[in-house]
Amino acid sequence: MPSPDLNFDWVLSKDSSDKKSPPLDAELTAAATKLWPRVQAHARREFADKNSAEGVALAAEVWERVLQSVAKTVRRHNGKDPGIVDLDAYLFGAFHHRFNRALKKERRRQETIELVPSTRDLEQLPAARDAKYLQDLEQLIQVREVVQNMDDWTRRVWTAKQYGYTWREIGEYVGLSEQTAKARFHNALRKLAARFASGK
Repeated sequence: MPSPDLNFDWVLSKDSSDKKSPPLDAELTAAATKLWPRVQAHARREFADKNSAEGVALAAEVWERVLQSVAKTVRRHNGKDPGIVDLDAYLFGAFHHRFNRALKKERRRQETIELVPSTRDLEQLPAARDAKYLQDLEQLIQVREVVQNMDDWTRRVWTAKQYGYTWREIGEYVGLSEQTAKARFHNALRKLAARFASGK
């Protein structure tokens, strides 16, 4: 993690992919080094109720990206425009914007993690301790797995039964007699059960 007196030459120099380009003027390096304590202070304020070391580490990552981005921009314009009027304000403003964005992203990640309950939390629910509930849940999972493995005809008949149609009505719907439709359906279920029992 960068220390308060760190010189940011290394961040800026590693960004220079073009070895022929002149090194950045000392103004950017001096501004980066001068502003680093202010950047740290801002991060510590934001993380006052948490681990401030994490805040400073996040700030260091964001600060390095800001410096690399500004260095690229300065190299690209290389005297073609008047440049940045107040470099300190520009750098800190860019950092502040990116740091806030990084904080929001981190908070969303933390909220997502907190929303996922642990097994211990689930065990605290009264229904989770209810043996009948667990049995029903396991049966529901098994039924869904069986339905997913049915062929189209069997799934259609099973759905019709769930909606309360009689075997006579189902037989008419599939073009078979009541007994033939019933026998074909039960035969398909027996085959599925055998397949599940053998583990295939």
